[in-house]
Amino acid sequence: MASERKFIRENTNRILIKEFLIKKIEGAGFGGMNIQRTPMGTRINILVERPGMVIGKSGSKIKELTSDIKEKFNVDNPQIEIQEAGSKAPLNAQIMAEKLAEALQRGWHFRRAGHSTVRRIMDAGAKGCQITIAGKLTGARHRTEKFTRGHVKYCGEIVKEVMNNGFAVAKLKAGVLGVKVRIMKPNARLPDEIRLKKEQKEEKPEVEKPTVKKEEIKKTTDIKKLTEIKGVGPSIVKKFEKAGIKSLEELFKMDVDDLASVNGVAGKTAENIMKNLKKLLEEVA
Repeated sequence: MASERKFIRENTNRILIKEFLIKKIEGAGFGGMNIQRTPMGTRINILVERPGMVIGKSGSKIKELTSDIKEKFNVDNPQIEIQEAGSKAPLNAQIMAEKLAEALQRGWHFRRAGHSTVRRIMDAGAKGCQITIAGKLTGARHRTEKFTRGHVKYCGEIVKEVMNNGFAVAKLKAGVLGVKVRIMKPNARLPDEIRLKKEQKEEKPEVEKPTVKKEEIKKTTDIKKLTEIKGVGPSIVKKFEKAGIKSLEELFKMDVDDLASVNGVAGKTAENIMKNLKKLLEEVA
């Protein structure tokens, strides 16, 4: 029984650490974590959408997280590593659930927010997705709304392999809304899919010609140039810098929802920036 108790204790601790991180780094786009034991200690790999909000100024926030995890959960020498979700964020169910919950808290209508999230997930290449929003949506009674598109699996062993689940909570004046996101991965292979292999013909091996790899030129424009847009002042630039955004090119890759999710940036300001950002980048070029 000693080994069984050890497994139960470790898995319980793992779930408690995950719940603690979701609350502690709220707004950074938590996408999951992985805990590994090493001879040097315990390595905790955290996947987030906005790493700057987790690391903090000069690493202050990540040091605080490390000390809290060590004291509260009795973890031996924790070493936290931050991994950026990047372009794979729309295919992470936990990140999309948190983004949808944030949109609902900002006042978006649940139908508009649900359809917008489904569209973004499918555009990223997912084979299917389902969004469930439950709570007091329009009236005093609790009800559930589902937004489904593409192929979705509900039961069986295949669900563990091809489906990615995420859950978040939106706190509104009327009450609490539960948001559940289920995404079928783009590379998911279902049991009923049949692929025919083409007959391969023997070909003479070709001599590979040496290729020269050209270094990619990465241009970055200082985010302080953003003040040239009408209605955008130095205070808004500082808020983006606190969120870990240092160049106009990083802003250009984001959408209006991502900009509006930065603490202190209103929705109208985010729309104004996105409208004028392309012109500003063309002038700099």
